Amino acid sequence: MINRRTLGLLAALPALRIARAQGAVDILVRFPNGTFLENLVVEPDGRVLFTNYFARRLEAWSPSGGHATFAEVPAHPVSLTALGGGRQALAVHGASFMDGPAAMRGQAAVLLLDPAGAVTRRIALPEAVFPNGGLLLAPDKLLLADSALGRVWLVDLAAGTASVWLDDPLLRPDPAHPYPGVNGIKRAGDAILLSNSATRQLLRVAPDGRGLAVAASMPLGIDDFAVAPDGTIYAATHAEGLARLPPGAATPLPIPAPGVEGSTAVAVTPDGRALYALGTGGLAAGGKGEAVLARVPIPVA
Repeated sequence: MINRRTLGLLAALPALRIARAQGAVDILVRFPNGTFLENLVVEPDGRVLFTNYFARRLEAWSPSGGHATFAEVPAHPVSLTALGGGRQALAVHGASFMDGPAAMRGQAAVLLLDPAGAVTRRIALPEAVFPNGGLLLAPDKLLLADSALGRVWLVDLAAGTASVWLDDPLLRPDPAHPYPGVNGIKRAGDAILLSNSATRQLLRVAPDGRGLAVAASMPLGIDDFAVAPDGTIYAATHAEGLARLPPGAATPLPIPAPGVEGSTAVAVTPDGRALYALGTGGLAAGGKGEAVLARVPIPVA
């Protein structure tokens, strides 16, 4: 006979299978509440570099060396974009986003860093407000998503100039929601994907900036995201857990990530079995948890 207790056990089986298949989340680095970790890159040797926004610092973690400070920078660091050879393009703000868009206007720049983290050049972005996610479109051509203006800038790293690459209502923030507009930006095959955190949408556009359209709804939330070699999209949600959107799927699937609240960025690990994820301890929503860099195993279907 099937009683209520048996039904409860049967209902719990899918969750138990997911937990068993996924494995445990590994917290690699911990920071006190009030720390805002924003963006990360994984270098070819496996080292992870990530931005510590309020501390104006770049952090590093590697499987062999653990955690260390990589560099101090003269502004609030947001996104890192690998340029090759250990060099990075770093988007920064002179004023904090806590001061609001008006204070941030005219304060943004791109810093070019050498492999040791030293600033070799500063490119001012006088018209930008909140340059966030970055993508290297071509050698010396950097796309930056401006989360406040709902615009994508094209920065010529050689010439030191910036121009509007894409400006569309689909990229703009929603005044009714306290989240950024266009946020993450990644290449996926023959397309470029962008996230709008305020509208919880994943957008698609051609590499020439034409044909912007909604690719998927992300009801679990979407901040920055990563695209795996098989086309699966893994998203930070800025909430509890992460999200996975398999190729061709219309609805994302949740990935449990206990201890990684308020996630802001993810990247696929070199072995393809897990995600590196940054968590803020839920800071934007008043959370009191630790900020972390974590390794989150990818659930096996």
